[in-house]
Order: sequence, then structure tokens, then C-alpha cells
Amino acid sequence: MDEKKRIPIPTKRLIIGGIALFLAITGWQLAVNFEGFSDLYGFNVYPLLVNIFARISNIFPFSLAEIIVILAVLLVIFSIVFFIVKLIRSKGRRLSFILSSLSTVFCVLSSASFIFVYSCGVNYHRKPFSDFSGLTVRPYSREEVREALLYTIEETNSLIEEIELNEEYACILPENIMELSREAMNSLGEKYPVMDSYYPNVKPVMLSELMCYGRITGIFTPFTMEANYNTKDMTGERGFTLCHELSHLTGFMQEEEANFIAYLACRESDDPYMRYSGYSNALSYLLNAYASTRAEDYGEVYSLINPITLYQFAKYNEFWDSYKTDFGEIATAINDTYLKINGQEDGTKSYGRVTDLIIADYLKNK
Repeated sequence: MDEKKRIPIPTKRLIIGGIALFLAITGWQLAVNFEGFSDLYGFNVYPLLVNIFARISNIFPFSLAEIIVILAVLLVIFSIVFFIVKLIRSKGRRLSFILSSLSTVFCVLSSASFIFVYSCGVNYHRKPFSDFSGLTVRPYSREEVREALLYTIEETNSLIEEIELNEEYACILPENIMELSREAMNSLGEKYPVMDSYYPNVKPVMLSELMCYGRITGIFTPFTMEANYNTKDMTGERGFTLCHELSHLTGFMQEEEANFIAYLACRESDDPYMRYSGYSNALSYLLNAYASTRAEDYGEVYSLINPITLYQFAKYNEFWDSYKTDFGEIATAINDTYLKINGQEDGTKSYGRVTDLIIADYLKNK
């Protein structure tokens, strides 16, 4: 009998993969092209997913996402070896084996796309947090940037006197920092109803060294509804990072908004370390913004910052410079592309756009 007549068609996998891909593309197109769909989904359906799957993931003290990634890498390596060996041995049945393998890959990738779109992708097109906080973002004068910067310097200088430091002037993390970060986010939820959510623990990543080479301090994983953090990052960042990743569980995926939410959560905390983490991170962004205005008094303003905070900034730059590699450049480029695909035209530069929101918040409340 002709081999073509004997080739089995992997119908079930093609159907499952086809349905998943169709739903993923449909959801993506609705989010991009129909105003209101993302809000309807993000504020009504997405919270249900968080309440179910984030609670399940939180049962485990380790990062399920990290375990899945490790197993996935091992599975891909095994599958490639298996495919090559099987292909060599499958004389007379190679086309059938290739079709079966391709259908499996198609089904897996389509299913992953479906999960991503409805657990994360749609939310990139939701109404921004600034709409709920009553902020109006506009171009700011150099004087307005300077005013917000001076205020942040004053707050940072005040808080550095209240926190614990080790012999190297690094922040000593509170033992209950996880609880503090969740409390900060829950308190924010009382002020802004859209932030009222279930907040699980942020999971430490065992392979944090690899995250350093990718210049990643934290990551939200939509496939497991987990927030993860780099255990090797500078301690002054930790509180800010935890709140940043937790903010994604409320559906605010835009990076500048996650940064701003983290700043607000830390700022409103009762704990001096959390407040310092928020203000010092805001300070670094505002410094960059003021420097970009080519202000003649930048050096004078810079000199107002407490020397300990300046030392921490220097150690921060030294730390990340030590991980500069081609891998890091590639990881940054991938993240940049990912953000642009999801509607953030500035890519990785969008992290720095938090300055617009910080200044708008300052001008509103001064």
C-alpha cells in the first residue's frame, strides 16, 4: 500500500491546537482593536483567575514557574535527542513521525499562547492605573522635575537615618519583608479599589545568578500566576521589587505603572525600610530625568543626597556592571521586543517613564 495512504493524521492534537490558537488570536485582536474588551475582561474575569490559581501556587514555598522552566529545558533537550534517534530508526515511517512531532509542538505552543493571552496579554491594553489615581500626565518643565526631585531627596535623606545598615552600608532587610510587601499592597487596595486583590508570597528564584546575567530583579509568570524575585539583587531594591511584581497580579502589566504602584505601596507603608526602598528607587529615576534636561545645577542638586544613598547607588551600578555579558544584552533585547509586541512602544525604556507618574503625583499632592 502507498505510504501516503498509511500516514495517520494526528487529528486530536491539531484540533486542540487549532482551537487554542484561534481563541488566542481572537482574544488578542479583541484586546487591541475593541476598546472596552480588555477592561471588561481584566476587571471581571482576570481577578477570578488570580484568586484561583495564585492561591494554588502559593501553597508551594518554591517557585513552580522555575521548576517548570527547568523541566521544560530538560524536556526540550530530551525531545531533540529522541527525535533525531527516532527519525534515524523510523525507516519507511519518517514522514508519519515528523507529522506527529510537529502536531505535538503545534498543540503545545498554541496552548501556551492561549494561556498567555488570557492570563497576561489582554491586560496590556487595559485602562491605565493613572485613570484611577486621578493623575494627568503631560510634558513637565525643568523646574517641575527639579521640585519633585528635591522633595524626593528630602524624604530619602530623612529615611536613611531610620533604617538599619550593615558594615558595608547596605540595607538590612526586615525579617518580615514578605508580609510587609503584602500589607503595603493591601493598604493600597483600600485606597484604590482596582488594587483590591489577593496577594500571595513573592517566590525566591534558586537560579538567581542567571537572572543577574539577564539583568532581571523580578518576574511575573502568568502560566503559574506567581511573582518571583532575584535573591541576589541589592537589598535596597527588594521592597520595591516585591511590590512591583505583586502589582502585576492586579492586571496592571505596563512596566511604568507597575513601578509607580510599587512606589505608592512602599511610600504608604508604616515600615521605614519599605518607604526608603520606594523613595530611593524613585530618586534614581528622577535623577536620570533631571540629568536629561541638561540642568546646569545638576551637580548642586546631586550633592544634596545623603552620601550613604550615593554609595548605595554606586554599589548598585558596580553590581550590575559585573554581570555585563552578551547574554545580558540578548536578554535585554528579548525583553525590549516582548514589551513592544505587547503595546509598550518604548520597550525597556518604559520602566523609566514612571517619572512622569511620580511628578504628576507630586504636583497633585504638594
